Amino acid sequence: MRKRFLLLGIGLLLIILTGCNEKPLNNNESKNPLIEGEEEINSQKRPVEILTAVTGGKDFEENELWEQEVERLSGIAINIRKISGSSYNAKVTTTVAAGENVDLIYMNTDIFESLYQLHLFMPLTEQIMNSSVLGDFSLIPLEEWNRIRADDGEIYAVFNKYEGGRLPLIRWDWLENLGLEAPQNMEEYYQVLKAFTYDDPDGNGIDDTYGITSKNIYDIQPFMGSAGLVDGYAKEEDGDWYIPYATQEAIPVYEWLAKLYKEGIYDPNFATNSSSNCREAVLTGRVGLFVYWDNWTGIFNQKAISTNPDTPFEIRGIQPPVGQNGEASLTKGQDGLWVIPTYSEEKESAFKFLEFLHTYEGTIVCTLGIEGYDYEKKDGQYILTDIGRSHAMDHGIVQPKSQKWTLPIDAPKNYLQSKEIILSYGKNEVIRSTSKAAEEIVTKYAVKAILGSISSEEAVQAMQEELALRGYID
Repeated sequence: MRKRFLLLGIGLLLIILTGCNEKPLNNNESKNPLIEGEEEINSQKRPVEILTAVTGGKDFEENELWEQEVERLSGIAINIRKISGSSYNAKVTTTVAAGENVDLIYMNTDIFESLYQLHLFMPLTEQIMNSSVLGDFSLIPLEEWNRIRADDGEIYAVFNKYEGGRLPLIRWDWLENLGLEAPQNMEEYYQVLKAFTYDDPDGNGIDDTYGITSKNIYDIQPFMGSAGLVDGYAKEEDGDWYIPYATQEAIPVYEWLAKLYKEGIYDPNFATNSSSNCREAVLTGRVGLFVYWDNWTGIFNQKAISTNPDTPFEIRGIQPPVGQNGEASLTKGQDGLWVIPTYSEEKESAFKFLEFLHTYEGTIVCTLGIEGYDYEKKDGQYILTDIGRSHAMDHGIVQPKSQKWTLPIDAPKNYLQSKEIILSYGKNEVIRSTSKAAEEIVTKYAVKAILGSISSEEAVQAMQEELALRGYID
């Protein structure tokens, strides 16, 4: 795997080398400072080509409306190529490898770390520091920019938003139906999940529910947190890198999950589930708990309400289980980053678009959406349409990076409560260039342990051996 990655990196670098010869963000609206006149607007030769997994319209039809709204508000013409799902990271890699016509690319930290080493991205430090928007440290603190500053002192990316984190999202109405309270520790979690499976929590008289679902082991951090373990990499006192999920301390957690699977409490499709499979299981009432993003607290509730205003369906975020030594933690989201490829032909307009995203108008179009489609304005108030309610105020941003932003409309149901749990328990995942490959190894053996095909001890031993063999841990 390591050799293949290095060969891919060399190939990408050769392709690139041969292919390329003050407005505070708050609720006081004012004229967008990025529109400076017709001459400035017409200096753009073509639309800014944008590749993203999150930003834009909720479907193909709305994407075109979203592009038009951005140009109306900012004067910047854009063309969004939005690709959702697990294929997005592969698309980023092939897009760069092929030298496709693209000016802005959205990516998570793990992909950034892999591609950054190939010198693919424009340094943006000077532009950021001189920007009346991005360089306003009362909005985005300098400490945050320094956190993503590269070893050479340059900043190569711009934040997309506050990334939130993943926490246990539970069917609160099921808890109430069964007369239960939110679980606090691993044993209480087990009892609740068992009841969700076998005690008919939805009252339909049919044995058709599971306690928990997940996308393989992507969503197990709250349970690992009870053992004092964090997702991603960690460093020993002597400087050696290791992966907490591949340590002896993880064994009891794998055994606990294997128990859930053996007793029929765990969704039997967990090993092959995509995130969309899990979301669908929640929305259709097949599972009672899913560890997922805090913003989806509101989205789940809004989707259910938009389908049936009288639905008893209610999702709430709950605190992670506390371990015997008082440990508990959740995973904060990786930074979503925007980069400008070195070969972009619209670098100036691409950076202006990044500034626009962090203005008041940019945040509105990335949260509420499109005026006249997702929302209406009456007497200075924002009112969501039926379409807007179904979109749950998420067109790429739920909560912006700005420390001064307040949503000019009621937050989606129970979202703020989930956000507070993330702020209390969330920890940043440490990402390295080898993170993705290492994660695949850990997942492979962890899934086998949960399915019962090997013991948890055997799984951890196999993880450690293969990770060390490939040089992913010290």
